[in-house]
Amino acid sequence: MKIARFYGIDIKLRFSTLFIVGLVGFYAANFYFSIVLNASLFDLFLVGIMSGFIILFSILAHELMHSIVAQKYGLKVTEIELYLFGGVSKIEEEPRTPKSEMLIAAVGPLTSLMIGGLFLLIVFLFPNELPTLLFVPLFYTGISNIGLGFFNLLPAFPVDGGRILRAFLWYRRQDIISATKTASKIGSFFAYGLMAYGFIQILLFGFLNGFWLIIIGSFLNNQTKQSYLQIVNEVTLAKISAKDMISMPILEIPFDITISEALSNYFMIYKKSYFPVSKGGRIVGIIHIDDIRRIPSYQRSEYIIGYAMRSVSNFPRIDEKDTGKEAMKKLVNMSTKPHLIAVQESGENYVLGFIGEDDLVSSLKFCQLHPEKC
Repeated sequence: MKIARFYGIDIKLRFSTLFIVGLVGFYAANFYFSIVLNASLFDLFLVGIMSGFIILFSILAHELMHSIVAQKYGLKVTEIELYLFGGVSKIEEEPRTPKSEMLIAAVGPLTSLMIGGLFLLIVFLFPNELPTLLFVPLFYTGISNIGLGFFNLLPAFPVDGGRILRAFLWYRRQDIISATKTASKIGSFFAYGLMAYGFIQILLFGFLNGFWLIIIGSFLNNQTKQSYLQIVNEVTLAKISAKDMISMPILEIPFDITISEALSNYFMIYKKSYFPVSKGGRIVGIIHIDDIRRIPSYQRSEYIIGYAMRSVSNFPRIDEKDTGKEAMKKLVNMSTKPHLIAVQESGENYVLGFIGEDDLVSSLKFCQLHPEKC
């Protein structure tokens, strides 16, 4: 759910985030109980709640700094999502230079270390003045933030330390794919290491001690593979024009034929989920199989396609000279189905065709088979 908006960025919270709040709160309350043996249930609850929400806002501050610096370098940040494993800033594209990559990545762990350091400084400067109810949350979340900062500095792509490593390799090699490949291999090494250590913990100390490490390692390994694939796809699609990605030949359905005729002469023959609709030699919309399903079968012999179609104005547009990378960004950010982008002729309001997810996949497969043409 959306909980706030800051610097034009939506802050969203998944309910799984409450697990982090509860987990940190539980251990902080347990630590408090080890100090104050006669602690009341209310005090334990208060310490747990304070500690849980302090760490939540610390994670948010970490991600906000990533996002603010990314915006400074001209990258669009749509939202920050807090979830089971912490938080993630949804930046629409990869950093454009090694320098921007390094600064965007480094500012997050630095923020966590500064927050943790500040809390611990307060604790050690005023050990006797602070009530125990405040001392424990500050001390525990201070240690937690220091741990979070150092964990994020591990050179395990795609966590922040891995991105700093990639930025360094990118600068040295001047090849982002090569840098990402190396950083991803190191990221996978750390991920498998975490999972192996988790299994050892389970064998020696019980299930709960190692289970969390296995989950984190598995998640990190999955993110490493996805991040590498994403950058390879972005670099590949950046070499293809939007016009070249339009499916050929473009099969257009006339505006004034009936739905029954469209089903018989187009959908049944070509087995496609949608077709552009043309009127007066111009593409004016699309008709999708889902649109036809909504119309009762007894009306289809009289219902005109043009009145069931979706207008081209309902879809995002890109210029024919834009790259496939731009098309992918727009498709990823579409919330309504079908996920289609209208491609218009340069300098005109004339739609040449559409790009869908299948066209992205086909273009990537073509480039894998014929890299010399991409």
